[in-house]
Amino acid sequence: MLRAYRVAAGVALGAAAFLSLPLPALAAPPVAPGGPVPGAADPGATRSWSAWRSDGTAWLAADPADSPPDGSVIGWRFSVSPEGAAGDSPGGELPSFASVCGRDTAASGHKRVAVTVDFGDGDADAYPGDQPPSQGVLRCVAGAEDATTARLLASAAQVRVNDRGDVVSVSGYPMRERGGTELTAAAPAAPDGPPGLLIAGGAGALALLTAGAVVATRRRTRTPAETRR
Repeated sequence: MLRAYRVAAGVALGAAAFLSLPLPALAAPPVAPGGPVPGAADPGATRSWSAWRSDGTAWLAADPADSPPDGSVIGWRFSVSPEGAAGDSPGGELPSFASVCGRDTAASGHKRVAVTVDFGDGDADAYPGDQPPSQGVLRCVAGAEDATTARLLASAAQVRVNDRGDVVSVSGYPMRERGGTELTAAAPAAPDGPPGLLIAGGAGALALLTAGAVVATRRRTRTPAETRR
């Protein structure tokens, strides 16, 4: 009987000591020396820029080499990207093409696309010690009809790519990515076809008329003696 009493008392004291611990101590897992701190950015995690395209209601993963049509909304996001995954989609409210680019249609030979850039979460996505820009990018850009998602991004911000063509930095972020080459923007296509031919033909006709007027003026200003010669 005395032994059972002692066991019961020991269990009660152990339970009281366990319940007296603060809640954070109960919830936090043990941290190995030199290991990542829970909730902080993992210095060894893979980070990358990923491309997205809006279907009007949500973001869908996109290929940087794709050529989105006129009226598209594309997004880019820097985030931790587990191997084989595309990373996180741009945060915030999903932008609409009409609100960014207006309702005017694209001119012949080029397209207009709304581009948004999310630099990611400063705590979860940024490299330790790095700080993303305070504001993202939201712009309407124009480019040739075959302009890719990556080149349209280069029309909205400064973009650097590695030797494989992967985007490694946007507007100088992240700071550690200083290599690679700058990607040229998607310039609108030059006018061609009938409008261009009409302009060229009109310029040629104007030149002929000007030359004819000069010749006629010279003939009228000749003196009688020059005419008899």
